[in-house]
Amino acid sequence: MKKNRIAWLALAAALLVSTTVVATLQIVNASGESSIGKAAPRNGDVRLPPLKDGRILAADKWPDACTLVDEEDVKAILPDAEDLRQEQRGVYVPSVKDFAADSSWKESNSSDSGQCDYAMRLPGERYRPTHFWIRVDAVADPQLIAGYYREVAPGATMKMNGADLCVINGPHDGNGSWTCRKGPLMFTVGGHTTTTFEGQFDAAPFIWRDEVAPEFIRTVTAKVT
Repeated sequence: MKKNRIAWLALAAALLVSTTVVATLQIVNASGESSIGKAAPRNGDVRLPPLKDGRILAADKWPDACTLVDEEDVKAILPDAEDLRQEQRGVYVPSVKDFAADSSWKESNSSDSGQCDYAMRLPGERYRPTHFWIRVDAVADPQLIAGYYREVAPGATMKMNGADLCVINGPHDGNGSWTCRKGPLMFTVGGHTTTTFEGQFDAAPFIWRDEVAPEFIRTVTAKVT
């Protein structure tokens, strides 16, 4: 009888510990998940000049990438983001053919604000902060953009979220980026996170690529007219 009682006490203690651990994990998971919002409503906030007959907009006349996705847009899509930091980056975009013809630096080939980077902190991040970026790739006559896009963005294309076409860069990479075109604009969005999103059992990088990044695409295409 004494041995049975000890065994039952040991079993009860084990069950209590197990229940406590499960409850603790549930609390941690509940507080360590990130939610995914929706792109904020936009209606032609960024107006590009009319471009016809093969005209190309010089890079130094491109829109500021940080106006294509601003801090308010990031917070709408990632409402749990904290310590949000924005940084402009310059891009230099001569084609190889142009560079071979004249390798000298030209202001028209560079944009001081052609890329916008965002660093932030999301609940449940494991080993590095969340990062999102958007880069302007080209602005030109929409017909020229369509032909250029076919050459530099090969792969399975699709229409999505207001874009004329989009393609995944690195389809087997959960943090892969998207290159899209909308009228005269060609752009790329990318990023990464190690957080777990609501409804997922573990960190799910493909959720970032397939659910978060498309909301940023929707933001850009809604702003461009």
